[in-house]
Amino acid sequence: MYDVAVIGGGVVGITIARSAVLAGLRVVLLEASGDLLTGASGSNSGIACTGVDATEGTLERALIRDAISQIRGFCRDHNVPNRPCGSLVCLWPWDTDDDASNVDGSKKSPQNKLEKVARESWDAGDTHAAILSTEEVKRLEPNLSPECQGAVHIKGEIVLDPWLFPMALLVQARENGLTVYTHFQCLAPESHFDEKEKVWTLHKKKLDVGAVLNTEIKTSDSPVPDRIRARVAINATGINCDLTQSDTAGCPPATWKSRPRRGQYRIFNMTNKTCFECPIQPVPNQHSKGIFVFSSLYNQIAVGPTALDQESRTDREPDEAVAAQLSNLGTKILPGLDPQADVVGEYVGIRPGTDRRDYQIHAYPERHWISAAGIRSTGLTASLGIGRYVIKSLLPTMLDTSDCGNKGIILAQLPSLERIIADFKARDDGYVTLYGHDYRVTHPLTALGWAHYK
Repeated sequence: MYDVAVIGGGVVGITIARSAVLAGLRVVLLEASGDLLTGASGSNSGIACTGVDATEGTLERALIRDAISQIRGFCRDHNVPNRPCGSLVCLWPWDTDDDASNVDGSKKSPQNKLEKVARESWDAGDTHAAILSTEEVKRLEPNLSPECQGAVHIKGEIVLDPWLFPMALLVQARENGLTVYTHFQCLAPESHFDEKEKVWTLHKKKLDVGAVLNTEIKTSDSPVPDRIRARVAINATGINCDLTQSDTAGCPPATWKSRPRRGQYRIFNMTNKTCFECPIQPVPNQHSKGIFVFSSLYNQIAVGPTALDQESRTDREPDEAVAAQLSNLGTKILPGLDPQADVVGEYVGIRPGTDRRDYQIHAYPERHWISAAGIRSTGLTASLGIGRYVIKSLLPTMLDTSDCGNKGIILAQLPSLERIIADFKARDDGYVTLYGHDYRVTHPLTALGWAHYK
């Protein structure tokens, strides 16, 4: 019998499980696929933002602000590679938006637009955000196009390794007692809630053992049982949160609908002509933050993501026309970029949005169920805040946690980056070993970066 079963092995599920384990609870993490961090968590940008994109007064903004206050300390304590360089919201002559005019009908000046971005950053809590002139931008990032008309430097934003950050959360959770089962796809019709016992029984869908044996041994605590019993179930299945909740017997129906949003990226090698540090983003409009141009921790340049709503929850096939558009944008912002010679890869992610603007994190005490849905592109940033909120604020409504407390928490630092990359290259199978467990490196930015790392 577990206290908590977390369904979904992305960064949100991992962080919630970690928070529960560190609170002294017995926790199991269940992932349907053979590897962790394969959904949206395996295809994000790896940029920790300050919350300026989240609407004021929303749960999303509150949890981002809580998380951003913890990220630097967590990365330091757990040896997670990061670059706290801030980002530049740049004004370009080719960008248009729906708010380009003043009330009297006159066109807004570049300064007006940048002041608006700066005010929103200050309101979000990044009080050090500063407006930079064209000359100041040039001094900070000399390889950017001279067509930049000024920028806002949002100094609180951080570039992370998008795979090692959630892996550090997972490693600490496992070292402190978390049980992990992969290839555990909850069979909705058989999984059920016992109202008398107040216990969930989650049944595993039977799979072809021969097809999954290798990855199951690598990733899971084994043997994998056919069912799990837990006092509380937490739904963190990303884009499938509404399906998980609507199809499971005895579960409260979802009050939202998932809306898959497709984001395509194109990756280039960095050269002396294209070297830069701060992520470059356009002035956002009411529909999107726009397409970023940013450098990874491993001297590579990413252009993306796009933002296209689609029906499919699984279609991640890159579009050639979109790839050409991303290459063109990259050369406009970094004139020294050679889109043919420098390209090293591309990938597509699907962000788990919903038909609601805010996060859909809800507790259903009568059913001992918690949903953590609608965690869109800000999920990596907000993860530490989400974990704390779910376990400290929602879980006590259905489980007495007053006697819980893990007094001997193990820190579990990651090994040095050089040691991890050496292991990755020596194995040549896409996996690394961390604290006795093998994990597939599922994020393209990390895998491509390590493959070319010198």
